[in-house]
Parts: sequence; structure tokens; C-alpha cells
Amino acid sequence: MPPLTLAAADLDNILLRAQSLIAAANGPPGKQDDSGRESVKLGIRGKEIEIPHFSLASGVAFPRVLFKFSYSYSRENAPISSFTVDLGDYARRVSVSGNAADQVELISKLVENDLLRHSTWIGGATFRRIAGICLSVLLLISLIVSSLYYWNTRRYSDLGMPVCSALGLLLLFFVPWDRYLPGFALYQSYSRFFLPRHAPQIALLLLVATLAGIPASFFLSRWRRKA
Repeated sequence: MPPLTLAAADLDNILLRAQSLIAAANGPPGKQDDSGRESVKLGIRGKEIEIPHFSLASGVAFPRVLFKFSYSYSRENAPISSFTVDLGDYARRVSVSGNAADQVELISKLVENDLLRHSTWIGGATFRRIAGICLSVLLLISLIVSSLYYWNTRRYSDLGMPVCSALGLLLLFFVPWDRYLPGFALYQSYSRFFLPRHAPQIALLLLVATLAGIPASFFLSRWRRKA
């Protein structure tokens, strides 16, 4: 599943809808201890907190944003015997099992489609790792080559390429991309201020601008020499 970004209230609606479908498929419990077991796990500051019952995400006191959330339901010998939603930085998955194949497929597709409405086009540990390695190599090569070129020419007009390359490396290594481009982000609330709310987009635009500045500096330098 692609990277996801959504509000706690939106996740609540998705889970409540899934619960109603599971309840309709399984019917009322036959015994008091056959009502099913539920749990919610939250990843907060590198630690995992488990709540041994269903709890609305919007009703849990957690920091403004979570990067890991898991919900599981199980009921033995039921048409829908297990239902799991596991959302994190490395993977996002929905798992449904039971002996009612049509209901299993229906619930799985509905929950996945509901989550996909909140998908983003980039993010996740795998994307950051691959993009980070590729950009690091390209920027390092650009910094070495452009610095040697400037050392030979000693023209200030040729400083643009090494400066942009160095800025790109600084942005790449010191910006918290694991928070700005996560595989999953669950927001309890959105900041009212422009900069904190749009910090990921601003950081990404700055990185794109520095990358675009490398070839732009090269062609601008050549144009000035011809002029």
C-alpha cells in the first residue's frame, strides 16, 4: 500500500465502518467470552503502547502526529475470524481472514479503498533510502567536479554549482526526512501556523530548488562568458 497521511477522525470512520461490517457478518456472540478480542497499538517516540481494547484514535491522548498505528480484531470460529490494520513507516497492510470468503474480500477491499483515498505519492523508508542514496551520490559527484572546475577557472561565476551542491547535501543530511516523508502519518490535529503545517512541502521545494540550481548555474555561467 502506498504512503498514507490522514487525520485521526478519518481513521476512526474507516475502522468503525469495518467494525460494523464485521459485526454484521459474524452476528451476535453466542457466549460472553466469544465477543472477540480487540487491541490498538500506537508507536510514540520509538516506543509501542498497547491498548487492550478498541479505542478511537481521536480519543487517545498522543502527540500531534503518530507514525505507527495498529488495530487487530480476532474471534475464533467466526465468519470473520481476524482483522488487522497495520500502518507504519516501512509497510502498510490490511489483513482479513475467515471462512466467509465473500465477506473477507468485501471488507478487505472496502478498507483498502478507504485508506487509499488518503494516500500520498512519495514517502516511506524504502523511498527515502533509495532516493537518499541516489541523490547523495549525484550531489557528491557534482560537488567534487564543480569544485575542481572552479579551482581551475577561479571565476566567481562558476561558484554557483559547488554552492548548490553543498546546500543540497546539507538539506539531504540534516532535514528530518523521516518526519517529513513518512510512510504513514496520523494527525491528531493540524497546526494553525503556515510554516509548521507546510514544513515538509517547503523542505522538498528547497531541495528541488538546489538541485535545479546546479544545471542553472552551469548554463548561466556559460551564457555570461559568451556575453
